[in-house]
Amino acid sequence: MPSLLIFLLVFASCTKNLPTPDKNQITVLHFNIKELTTAKINDNKDDQLKAVKKIIAPFQFDILSINEIQYDLPGVPSLKNKTKGENLTKFAIRMGLKPSNWSQVFAPANTGSFAKRKSDGNYYVEESAIAREHADPVNYGLFPAQYSTAALIKAPLREKVSINKLKWIDFNPKAKPSQYKMPNEQSLPEEMTLFDKNFNHVVANFYGKDVHLIFFHTVPSYHFGNKFTPNYKRNADQLKFLEWYVTGKTDFDVSLDRTQWPAINKDSYVMVMGDLNADFQQKDNPGGFVLKRLMKKLKPWLENPGPTNESSDFGPNPFQLTLDYLLISQNISISDAAVLRPESGFEALGCAKADMIKAKRNIRAKRKIIDYIDNKTNKKCYAAVSYEYFNAKTASDHFPIYAKLNLD
Repeated sequence: MPSLLIFLLVFASCTKNLPTPDKNQITVLHFNIKELTTAKINDNKDDQLKAVKKIIAPFQFDILSINEIQYDLPGVPSLKNKTKGENLTKFAIRMGLKPSNWSQVFAPANTGSFAKRKSDGNYYVEESAIAREHADPVNYGLFPAQYSTAALIKAPLREKVSINKLKWIDFNPKAKPSQYKMPNEQSLPEEMTLFDKNFNHVVANFYGKDVHLIFFHTVPSYHFGNKFTPNYKRNADQLKFLEWYVTGKTDFDVSLDRTQWPAINKDSYVMVMGDLNADFQQKDNPGGFVLKRLMKKLKPWLENPGPTNESSDFGPNPFQLTLDYLLISQNISISDAAVLRPESGFEALGCAKADMIKAKRNIRAKRKIIDYIDNKTNKKCYAAVSYEYFNAKTASDHFPIYAKLNLD
């Protein structure tokens, strides 16, 4: 059976046409939606949001986890912006959801906290050399709260906390942030925060049972051209905080008072979800090593999930990583799980426009014609891909992850 057809059959099995879920069952959908800004949310014609809706609409989920959504603040990124904390509600409406049916988790990330405004009082919103000069050198971000985390939960919340002010050295006194450098080659401040975004923990009540939900988006474990970057160490320590927070232990003694946050005991129901920005299969990645250790205590939604992140281009051999995760306590069973990653069905059409036009007559009704830059020749070339793949790539550079979970 063709791999694309297999995906479509799996996808169809997850849709709203199924019977009402069993009692004690919770359906989770996590999606890192690339650079989900206020401008996109407010634009009813935005192609990315239309693509996202096509992916989300078929599902009857109880939890929707979202990464990279802008927490809207007055005057950010433009002085014309007036709202505060309304983006998640607006996004829900764009997705065809009734906001009053959902509890919300939404708090501003640290990203962009130290970004600088332009001379006209506005922030840069698109990548460029001068925009990077104005970007936050500690947490990145072109403007405040750019890459925030959010969630919609179809259950009441009993407790809610967002951690974003914790100093790195207060968690790990041996961290020594000042040994690392910003892109401008200045040393990082010793008092910098552990989290470049934030760490969100809520206790939701499903079927009369408390479920601990952690929504988390870590710093990328990548250097971005800075050989003195803190990213690898900071990512690993963020994941060690998660490990300590959920299990009570990591690979060093933590002196923080755990009782200041909602308690998680060995019998608690726990779900951790988000873009953890480390591939557990990479042996030389410090964060991946922590994840692999954590995955012995919390079980992953899939043993071998495959890539959840892919380079944005449409070339034949995209760069792929496993970055998004759903980790659950041992007392939760898994009925169904997937990475919603459609097959590309990539079919090269050559680099001559005349050849592409000739081929288009035969395949356009079934496939999407795209162009890409060939890495070997640096020429613009053409190919046909499946519409499902084209829609997924329009929506984000991450693929959503999905699971049906049972509170045993």
